[in-house]
Amino acid sequence: RTFFSPAHRRAAEQIKAWMQDCGMESWIDVVGNVHGRIKASRDGTQAVLLGSHYDTVLDGGAYDGALGIIVGLAAVKSMLLTEMEGVRFQSTFLGSRAVEGGVADPQAAVAALALDPASISEYIEVHIEQGPVLEARGLPLGVVAGIAGQTRLWVHVNGTQGHAGTVPMRGRRDALAAAAELIVAVEELCIAPESEENLVCTVGEVQVWPGASNVISGHTGFSVDIRSKTDQMRNLAVARLLQAVETTCKRRDVACKVNRKHDAAAVLSDPEGLESVPVLVSGAGHDAMAIAEAIPKMGMMFVRCRGGVSHSPLEHVEPEDVTASTAALAAYLWGRVAGPMLTGPEVQESAAAADTEASNVRDEL
Repeated sequence: RTFFSPAHRRAAEQIKAWMQDCGMESWIDVVGNVHGRIKASRDGTQAVLLGSHYDTVLDGGAYDGALGIIVGLAAVKSMLLTEMEGVRFQSTFLGSRAVEGGVADPQAAVAALALDPASISEYIEVHIEQGPVLEARGLPLGVVAGIAGQTRLWVHVNGTQGHAGTVPMRGRRDALAAAAELIVAVEELCIAPESEENLVCTVGEVQVWPGASNVISGHTGFSVDIRSKTDQMRNLAVARLLQAVETTCKRRDVACKVNRKHDAAAVLSDPEGLESVPVLVSGAGHDAMAIAEAIPKMGMMFVRCRGGVSHSPLEHVEPEDVTASTAALAAYLWGRVAGPMLTGPEVQESAAAADTEASNVRDEL
């Protein structure tokens, strides 16, 4: 479901119908965000914002993004079934542009969607882990302590194109060979002892021109993705890579240029209650990164996925873990709505309703 594709539009209409089935006022805005809102019974009540994305990567799985939408709707519906009043939920599913940092002013972005940041108490997102940690620990759920900061670069290497059989090796200005050395340097940079598993670097795309087996490359470009839970470590890695590019390209007599495509600072979740639950740091980018700049109180819950596999048709979440995440979210929302007035029987009633509703929506995934 790439952005604004026919499948993406059909998914938006389906989500809108689900929201209406939950008793929400629902609409789709001009950029494809699907909103669902239940108005508070009292004016001036702050909203809890639930959200996730419904676009997918090419050849992706069924749970990335979609799980958070289904779980959020099931949790809300379970609360409505027990007739609790006084809360307004509003889901905004941001497109990839917001996640990629394309919105220069997050405060303005929220305002453009007719939301006043001051009217929102917090943002909550449920998402599959997209990694193996929870499964390795035997845990169905975990709370995200923070989201790693990201820097994305594109490195251009320009050499001299030539015939593979006639240009002597020592006289070549091979753009691909220089790029290959730099790609290895990226890997070595991120497995340095001081990184302490706090730094990950990836070269995921390489473009070689002209890309013929009998031609020395005159131009090669490649992407670099650098992530760390601390901005200091990430910025240090970027600085070291830029130095490596300068040194290598000078030695190989090729011209190099680095374009910075994207920068996103690390985001910390609200620390309330983190001392008593399994805590993880997310290396993947999430809608919560952009939302947190306008709504500082942000929280995420990860759900275990089989083998840590994501962005793949093999992506899988056990039905029992869907139920657990729905019940956990519903219990949290009940606590936010009722606070100390919530009684034991009400908690049990909410959990039972959430379990039933989660069972009803499993097949939707």
